[in-house]
Amino acid sequence: MIAGWGKLMSDFSDPNHRPLRVITFLAAHATEAFTLAEIARFLNLSKGSAHRVMTALTDAGFVSRHPRHKTFTLGMALVAVGQAALDRYPGVAIARREMARLNAELNVGFGATAIVNNEYLLLGREGTPRTYDGLALVGERRLVIPSIGIGQMAWRSPDEIDAYLDRGAAYLDPQIREHLLAAMPAIRRRGFSMAAEGVGLHQLIKATVIAPGQSDEEVLSAAAITGAGEISASEFQMLDWDEAQGRGVNYVAAPVFSPDGDVCLEIVMSDLPEGLGRSEMERYAAKLVQAADLVTSEIRGRKPKPW
Repeated sequence: MIAGWGKLMSDFSDPNHRPLRVITFLAAHATEAFTLAEIARFLNLSKGSAHRVMTALTDAGFVSRHPRHKTFTLGMALVAVGQAALDRYPGVAIARREMARLNAELNVGFGATAIVNNEYLLLGREGTPRTYDGLALVGERRLVIPSIGIGQMAWRSPDEIDAYLDRGAAYLDPQIREHLLAAMPAIRRRGFSMAAEGVGLHQLIKATVIAPGQSDEEVLSAAAITGAGEISASEFQMLDWDEAQGRGVNYVAAPVFSPDGDVCLEIVMSDLPEGLGRSEMERYAAKLVQAADLVTSEIRGRKPKPW
């Protein structure tokens, strides 16, 4: 049994899930180290609570404390946890392999993402983005509100799609909502989602990144305040490549399917070269879909028929 496990589990019973918040925070800032005071401040914890949680996590090996600098980082025990998770979800490692291959071939950025509960989680990435509006580090999360995660939500049930669109009621006007509803079958038919470049979309992406200790309501309010209502329909989702002419493409994303036929993750292509013509954009998208389909095949997934 891992040392400190019993104490750690007693802390997990706390309604605020403080140890989980600490691990999530450190995972989202894996290249940095933080003092106890910084962790307490970023996560809105008292110093006493932070000390108890960090002691339990350190004893369990989930967090490492530098003896001289007195700072905390992720611990070695999480390596085993992460490896066990990768063994359980082999599609992530295969997606990373395919992203590395396409990055070398096309010189564009890639990310592997999944929707976990109501959060859009970055599982891996390849390439260095020219500009990045969040999700720069593996482990970072966004709130799933329109149009975040639309390529995965398009394959959900009609009731789930309606609930997803309803989350954007604070900033979606009726015409944009209808546009996104019409985009769902288009995404399923072509096998990928895509959005045009635009200032409004960048603002929305930034606003939906979940900061440590931030509630869903706070993120949603931030998204509405950024002026998401000013985002054009094509920034939310393009129905045709022609909508990107003169603007460029923000991203193209293709789903990977589990053996049950559900979307288990998504490969996102970003930083496409400026000035691409329609045929070149279609070529990039085709390569992305081929890679996602290969991952689906290797994990013995089942791609459902569009409806």
